[in-house]
Amino acid sequence: MNRKKDTLIEKTMDKMEQILKKIEDERTVTLEELRSAGFILVVDRDFGRMINGPHLKKLKSSLKKDGCIEPVSIFLGAEYFEAYPERKLTDLNDGDKKYTKDSPEVPATLLVADGVHRIQAHLELLSEDESYKHPLKFRHVESGLPIDRWIRIRNTNNRNWDSKDCSHYIAAQTGYEKSNLTTAVKWQEELKLGEKYAYTILNLSDTYKKKMLSEYMEAPDKGLPMVLKGVEENIDRGERILHAFRVCWRDIPKMVRNSAAINMFIEIYNACGDSMKEAMVNLLVLFFTTLDRTDAENVAGEKDNDEKIRLLKGFWDKFSKDIEDETLKADYERKAFEAEEEFNTMLEKKEEASAGEAVPAKKKNDKYRGKTIYQPSGKAGEYSGWSCNFYRGCSNGCEYCYLQDSPNADIYTSVPTLKNCFKGKEEKAMELFKKEFAVCLDELRKSWLFFSFTTDPLLPETMGLTAKAVRICMENGVNVRLLTKRADFVEPFFGLLSAKEGYDEELCKKHIAFGFTLTGHDELEGNSSPNQERIKTMKELHDRGYRTFVSAEPVIDPASSLQVIKETLDFCDLYMVGLLSGDMEYGEDEVRNLVDELLGLPGKPKIYLKDSVVKMLKLNRKTLPDNFVGSDYNMFN
Repeated sequence: MNRKKDTLIEKTMDKMEQILKKIEDERTVTLEELRSAGFILVVDRDFGRMINGPHLKKLKSSLKKDGCIEPVSIFLGAEYFEAYPERKLTDLNDGDKKYTKDSPEVPATLLVADGVHRIQAHLELLSEDESYKHPLKFRHVESGLPIDRWIRIRNTNNRNWDSKDCSHYIAAQTGYEKSNLTTAVKWQEELKLGEKYAYTILNLSDTYKKKMLSEYMEAPDKGLPMVLKGVEENIDRGERILHAFRVCWRDIPKMVRNSAAINMFIEIYNACGDSMKEAMVNLLVLFFTTLDRTDAENVAGEKDNDEKIRLLKGFWDKFSKDIEDETLKADYERKAFEAEEEFNTMLEKKEEASAGEAVPAKKKNDKYRGKTIYQPSGKAGEYSGWSCNFYRGCSNGCEYCYLQDSPNADIYTSVPTLKNCFKGKEEKAMELFKKEFAVCLDELRKSWLFFSFTTDPLLPETMGLTAKAVRICMENGVNVRLLTKRADFVEPFFGLLSAKEGYDEELCKKHIAFGFTLTGHDELEGNSSPNQERIKTMKELHDRGYRTFVSAEPVIDPASSLQVIKETLDFCDLYMVGLLSGDMEYGEDEVRNLVDELLGLPGKPKIYLKDSVVKMLKLNRKTLPDNFVGSDYNMFN
């Protein structure tokens, strides 16, 4: 009886109310349902990306074959405007039509948070192909994250459900420390692989992807499935295979990107049971590492990928028979050792050539880029004309870290790791540093060397190499700026500096400046030392005779930044002030008030306003007082 009553009530509701109820109940709805009920689909163009022909073609192919595998994600327009009342949204069907919080149509708007390009491909298919009948489904997103943050994560994870590449989802969910930055991007950058191949290799077995996909399609209401296999094991196997590819194609590097070897590997890998996979990976590594140079060239010379795979399988069959003979297997292992030696020698020669190059002539955009020392650009270039990076990753764990959403997202891991070019060896890193330092010495003496943009140089994990490099710098008359969020480094760092004979603290005071990032917001800075402890250490170092500076960047809120600046006026030689990247909870008026306060500070401290401040307020640096310095201000003079 109650069921009939519920049905009767539903029938009396208008279409829009029915759809809203489905949306609020987090049930999926189709595009046709939304259209017939009178809903307007809108987008926030700040989070869009340009669509290109090949991508649209792939989307159409996927939609025709499988339909929309994952529903398009939507927010209620009113919900979005409640969170972000200052935003404007654009009509998906009419790019000239805009909606604000005051628009009368707001109750009917639905923000497309993810899936704009699926909608475009779907609509084009409807107009082009009468046989295309797949529905396009939408689902309301319920998220604890701020809406903007949710959208940004979706747009930076590069998940590609449309092409059934579930590995994107695996990667997104299994980044280190459950980071929303994909481990696969790390492979793409560090191993110079195309995105498709990085993801494929990372997850290795297509079987896992198919299982995930079938589980999702059988019970979509349960949400997306989590990982099915231990990803660390797969990453290790993927790393070994990728290295074998690089050795195999050392004379033809473009083949590392070619899908033939990857597809052949996956086919063989999938054909064996789980208990045999580790042994199979070892054999495949041996096979690719020892593939005859002529055979490798023949594979590369084939234009058709299927033919490449056919040749590789033929060589694999011969290899498989050969290794049944222990003597022949020993020969292969010897060849593998020789191939590795040759590959490593080739890499070392390239690195030596790179490090041995003279500093380029000073053309407008010509910058020196070594393995350890380089000339940064953009926002980083405002801190220093020269920088040194040994490590990637940082254990401070700051929530606002710019690396988390940058194109170089692979840099952001919770554990500092030596850059790949050093092969995990600190002595290799120092060897390259010394070579590049000698090449750049004359230029470095005119400026200073900054540590570091890709880690905190005074973490326990990074401090050793930092101390060695700093000692070399100061003994050769090169000034150094160290920027940290630590307060606990003083005793161990000076212990490392003084470990070698000939240590002179007066030389340290002449050439080293210690900088501290101060925001006033400990709750956003994870494992960093509290701001007040940083300030205490800063004062101790200044009283000891060292130059100190403050990076008041990012400004989380202007009042907190002003407070830490005022607290440090008596023992700070330079302030660098920059705004938060992306969304901020303050506007132009608050930033202008901050600058007005800085203009009135007693003692006229040296202040550099970063471009983010200058551009927002449209300031003219030439009209600022003399204590407002440029990015080239040398605090050592």
